[in-house]
This record gives sequence, C-alpha cells and structure tokens, in this order.
Amino acid sequence: MASPVIAAITTYKHQKIGAMTSGAAREQWIGIRGLSGASDQDSGGNDHLYYILNPFQQDMVILNGYYVVTTIDANDGDIDVGLADDAAGTNSGAEIIDSMVHSATGVFECTIAQAVAGTGKKPIWKKPGTSTDSYITVKQATDADVSALRWHLFLQLVPYEDLAGYDDEGTQAAVSVA
Repeated sequence: MASPVIAAITTYKHQKIGAMTSGAAREQWIGIRGLSGASDQDSGGNDHLYYILNPFQQDMVILNGYYVVTTIDANDGDIDVGLADDAAGTNSGAEIIDSMVHSATGVFECTIAQAVAGTGKKPIWKKPGTSTDSYITVKQATDADVSALRWHLFLQLVPYEDLAGYDDEGTQAAVSVA
C-alpha cells in the first residue's frame, strides 16, 4: 500500500499573509450600544430604526455577534439586523439577527452557526462607497409597541483581505501518494 506524502509548503510569504507582518488575521470587535425598539411600525412594511455605515475603509467579515438585552419587552417586535445598500435600508436583510428574542434579559449569540460541511456562510460588511451591503440596519417588522426594549449589539469582525490573501502568494503543492 502506498502511503500519502504531505507536500512541503514552499511559497509562504510571511510579509504578505494576514496582517502583513505576522501571518495572523486581525480581529476587531465593534460595540453598538443604547438600542431600543419602536412604539409603532408603519403599516405594511418594515421600520428601519438604526443604521451604521461601515467605519472601516475595507470589507469586513462578520464572524460572530452578540446582543445583550438589558430591559425586556414581552411584545413581539420582530426585530432584524442585517446588511443594506444604504441608510434607508434598501435591500436590507437579516444576516446578523433574524427575529431577535427580547422577552428575556441576557447575552444572546446571533450569527449563523457553522455547519459540519463548512457551509455556514458569514456576511461581508462592504467598505464605504460600494453599492451593496455597506450599511448595517436594524429594522422592526411587526406593528407592535416594543419601546421598552433596551439592548446592545457587539460584532466580531476580521478584514476580508486577511482571509482572502493576495494574488502573489503562490500555490501550495498537492498531497501525493508514493
């Protein structure tokens, strides 16, 4: 029987991977504090309550997120957090939170769990000036009074370029069987 031979990594460029000098990916957390729900929602649509333009000059992958409910509201406001094309919430989604639970205080994880097969896709918050997904928006999709709700949002981010690499990194050799 042939034994697999692991190929040597010969094209690693220390200065070009990740954060340019260490080969690591830069991780950052951003906190958006003092959020609430709305007392009413316009009939037939979604009310966009908050928005934030990507403050970084690069695309950021949202690895994880937590929301912290400090004051509950038992009414169902169907609050979503996702990416949108502009401050008005054009093409807004629910990639970060889809119908947050706000009937209990605590810390809640809110991004997609990684699937066993590696299919848990993470959202990319595009850099300012792009035509899509450069805003995070918070919207209330149900006509309910959830104005008592008080919460905070925390997002774990990594620059997309740290994960995607650069064009001149080279190609690693494949594993061969001797």
